[in-house]
Amino acid sequence: MVMTGLVILSACSPNDEFLKEKLYGKLFPESFFRNPEELNLANNALYSSFNGPFSGDDSRFMIAFFGGDDLTTPYSLQTAFIQNDILVHQASNSQMRSGYNGAYGTINIANAIIANYRNAEGTLSNESLLQFAGQAHFARAYLYFWLVRLFNEIPYVTTARAMDRTIMPSPPEEVYEHIIADLKLAEEWLPQSWNGIDQLKHNGGAFTKGAAKATLASVYLTMAGYPLKKTEYYQLAAEKAKELIDKESEYGYRLLDHCAELWSPFPQINDEVVFATVYNKIGGYSGRAPKEGRPAQFGGFEGYCSEINFFLRFPVGERREATFVYEFPLESGHPTARPVIPWPEDKPMLPWQEMYFGHPYYNKMWESEDSYGDTRFKLLSDSEWNSGRTNQMIRYAEVLLIYAEAQAMADGTPNALAYDCINRVRNRAFAGVGSIGNELQPGLNATAFRDSVFVERGWEFAGFEHASRWFDLVRFELVEDAAKETPVNHFLPGRSPKEWEIIITPTEKSYFFPIPEEDVLLNPNLRKD
Repeated sequence: MVMTGLVILSACSPNDEFLKEKLYGKLFPESFFRNPEELNLANNALYSSFNGPFSGDDSRFMIAFFGGDDLTTPYSLQTAFIQNDILVHQASNSQMRSGYNGAYGTINIANAIIANYRNAEGTLSNESLLQFAGQAHFARAYLYFWLVRLFNEIPYVTTARAMDRTIMPSPPEEVYEHIIADLKLAEEWLPQSWNGIDQLKHNGGAFTKGAAKATLASVYLTMAGYPLKKTEYYQLAAEKAKELIDKESEYGYRLLDHCAELWSPFPQINDEVVFATVYNKIGGYSGRAPKEGRPAQFGGFEGYCSEINFFLRFPVGERREATFVYEFPLESGHPTARPVIPWPEDKPMLPWQEMYFGHPYYNKMWESEDSYGDTRFKLLSDSEWNSGRTNQMIRYAEVLLIYAEAQAMADGTPNALAYDCINRVRNRAFAGVGSIGNELQPGLNATAFRDSVFVERGWEFAGFEHASRWFDLVRFELVEDAAKETPVNHFLPGRSPKEWEIIITPTEKSYFFPIPEEDVLLNPNLRKD
C-alpha cells in the first residue's frame, strides 16, 4: 500500500511554491528512500510489479508468442490470441495493453529508485546502496528489452513521473544503447547470489550478476539480427555468454539431467535457472498451471497447444516426451478428468488427431504437483486455474545456445566449444545429460551451424518459454517464410492447412505490435504508419 501511494503521488506535477516545501512525511520520491526500510519497501514493490507483465489471469506479453510457428490456440472465442496467431496485430489487443502498461508501471518504480536511492546514504553501506540501484537498473533494462522487441519504436522514459504526453518514440538503436548501459551497471553492482531466507533472494529468484550477464548476451545476439543487423555484436554476445560458461560451477549453473525435471514445480528454483520470477497464490500468481493449456475434453481452458507441423518435425526422445501430450487417457470410452497416474497400460488412449481441435498439447505445465500439494491432474475439476509455479525467464541452456550461435557467426566457423555447447543440449534432449551419439554433424560452415542452433532453440524452448520462437523468427527475418505451407528454408516446418487461416500476407510490418490505442489517443506522436 505504501508503494502504491508513492507511485500515484509521484505522477503529480507540483508547482514551484510546492517545491519549496519540506517534503518529509509526504510519499514523494524526493522525501522517500531515506533509510533501509524505505528502500526495502520500494524494492519489494519493484519485484511485485515486475512479475505482472509475465503472469496473471491473461497472457500479457506472452501473447506475442502465438505469432511463432510452435504455438496456436484452439479457443475460437479468444480473439486476442488468434489475432497474433494469424499475424494481425491490433492496437486494441487487451493482453498486450496489459503487458505494456505493466512494464511502464514497473519502469516508473525503477526510475524512482535510481533517481533517489542516494537519499539513504549514511544509513547503510555503499555496497548495499549499489545493490538496490543494480536491481532497479536490471528491471528497467529487462523490461525495455521486451518492449523494444515487441513494439520496436517506443517511448523511453527515465523519470518517476507521469508519462510525457508529447514524448516522441525513440528509435530501437537508441533504446538498446540505454539497455546495455543499465545492464552493465547491474552486472557490476549485483551480487553473484543472495543470502538469507527471503524467497525473492534465492539465487535465480532475484536479479543477480549472472542474470545481468545472460540478459546482456541475449541483447547482443538480438542486436546482431533484425532490425538492427549489427553483426559486430555477435562477438560481444559470444564473449558475454562465455563468461558464464567458463565459470558455470562457480555460478552454480548446469543442465538438469533430464528435460522432464525442468517442469517440476519443486524446487521453485532449480540449477538450470539463471533468472526466474517467483510467485505465490496470495501475493501474485502465475498463469502457468495445467488447466490453461489443457483440452476442454479434460476440463481445461484450452488456451494453447502446439502447431501440427512443428510437432511432427520434433525429434523423438526424452525432450519430446517432456514437451508434449499427444495421447489422452479414456475410461469406458470417454475422456476422464481424473486419470490414475501412471495410467494402466491396458487402458485405451485417445490420439491427438482424434481430439476436438486435432492438435497435440504442451506438457510443460502439466508435470508433477502444483505448488499447493495438488496432484498432477487435480486442477482439472477445480474452479481455479492459476498456480504459484515459477516462471523460468532464462535457463542455462539458452546461455549455451547463445554462445554456440554467436561464436560461429563472429569467427566465421564454429569452434570446439560451440559444438560442445549445442551437443550438451542435444544429448540431454534425447537420452539425458552424459549421453552420446546425438551430436551435431562436424564440419558445418557458420551459416549451416547457425541454422542448426536456430532449430535447436525452437525445440528446446517450444511453447511459452521466454527464449521465444517468435523472437527468433523476427531476428532471422523468417516470419513470412514460416507462415507458408512450404517454406523456402527447409529447416522450417511450414504451416499446416489445419491451422487458423492467415488472411493477410505477412510482411516486415507484421514483426512488431502497434502501441496500445489508449496511449496513442493521449499522445498522437506514438502512432505508427
